[in-house]
Amino acid sequence: MSRSKNDKKIKGSRIHDQRSRSIFPKKIELPKLSKKNVQIIRFIGPYLFYIALFTGIYVVFQERFIFLSTATASALSVIMSTFGVESSAYGQSVYMNDFSVRVIDECTGMYELLVYTGCVLAYPTTIKNKVAGIILGIPAILIINMFRLMFLSFVGMMYPALFSYAHYYLWQVTFIFLIVFAMLMWIEKIVKSKVFEKQVY
Repeated sequence: MSRSKNDKKIKGSRIHDQRSRSIFPKKIELPKLSKKNVQIIRFIGPYLFYIALFTGIYVVFQERFIFLSTATASALSVIMSTFGVESSAYGQSVYMNDFSVRVIDECTGMYELLVYTGCVLAYPTTIKNKVAGIILGIPAILIINMFRLMFLSFVGMMYPALFSYAHYYLWQVTFIFLIVFAMLMWIEKIVKSKVFEKQVY
């Protein structure tokens, strides 16, 4: 009788252990990150750091960046004059025929440059590739921005009712796509083609 009782106790404990194991597994396996996910994380972290750094520098030294607005206004006035438009610049303002614009920080292309530069610096590649991306990308973005200002100026003179739409909607979205395109061209033509040296991952 004593053995049978012990056997029942042992069987009962085994059943209890099996149930507890099924309900509470000892090891919880976490999903493994793929190589692509790791690369994305390695890009997003530095990108957010650079954007925060550049934003902080801009906020602290904001008054010292006014020269970018005046320089952009002067350049726009000169370019519009070459296209036969009577134009003059006074500070941040540009007067063209019966239309005038005021070049503020958002019109200089500086924010787009910060976004592009942050992407290039955060991308996992060699320093030489990053320097090449910045040297080639900054003039390209500035040229695109000047073309944008010219386009908006002509729209403002010829179709004033469409100026707000072209300024706040059309070109905002277009500029984003152009920055992404510039980034992809840099990756394709310089980074992947290994112009300088092999990538470092």
